[in-house]
Amino acid sequence: MTFFILAGGLGLRAEPLSRFKPKPAFPLNGVPLVTLLLEQLRHLGCTQGFINLHHLGAQVAAAAGNRPGVRFIEEEKLSGSRVLREALPCVSNWLLAVNGDTFMEIPLAEMLLQAQDPRMDGVLAARWDGSGRYARLHCQEGDFLGSAPAPESDASGGLMYAGAALFRKTALAKIDETNFFASIRKHELRFRVVTYGGIWLDVGTPASYFAANWEYMALVAPAALNAVSPGVAIAPAADVERSVLWEGACIGPGVRLRQCIVTAGVRLEKGSHFRQIVSRQGVFPLS
Repeated sequence: MTFFILAGGLGLRAEPLSRFKPKPAFPLNGVPLVTLLLEQLRHLGCTQGFINLHHLGAQVAAAAGNRPGVRFIEEEKLSGSRVLREALPCVSNWLLAVNGDTFMEIPLAEMLLQAQDPRMDGVLAARWDGSGRYARLHCQEGDFLGSAPAPESDASGGLMYAGAALFRKTALAKIDETNFFASIRKHELRFRVVTYGGIWLDVGTPASYFAANWEYMALVAPAALNAVSPGVAIAPAADVERSVLWEGACIGPGVRLRQCIVTAGVRLEKGSHFRQIVSRQGVFPLS
């Protein structure tokens, strides 16, 4: 199974964090998201694949590491979903495409079960969403019919794309729009939908990224007070609680942090911060 991690986006909704680090390199409990995705793919038996790079691409490549079988595609100009076709020469039958800015436990077994139907061109993983922030998938008896923005009044919720899809090679060759949903409609491709109910973490905004750390840590480090990346130094007298500290941050004894994100390489000697993003370029509200 060839995979493709889509990791080239600009991450505009995640500013100011995305000015310093691309979203696929955002750490969850100190581990970059793209690293977590690659490890999960390895456990699923997917060791051959691609990662596209654009915004701060060197950081994504560094976080991914030097892994045999993983190739990087550097895009001077983003092509959206069309970049998936770069994998065509290496795909025997199916391509697994994964968003590089979300964390989930990819339901590959369930997706492959649906892919056994020879009439299907692909399979989409979907999840129930009641927030109204994401586009809705329209389905009938498990078949994908289309997608549209969530209505303004969306109290009842609906299905949204969860960020993982299987494309049959013949369908992959037809992705000629920046958004593959447009290609599915244009070429009348048949896709099944698998509903996923497991953990799903969005790092699209600073607030959602902050919350994602605690949801992830509830699984892997429930007793931890903070989400700490490698190379962080916290003075014993510092008062730091429920904060996300990126690599190389140094927190001195006169510092009090509550529910903050401190970006890479910041040195603090004194001061108090509550729900703020503290960076070398300034302090921003965490909202």
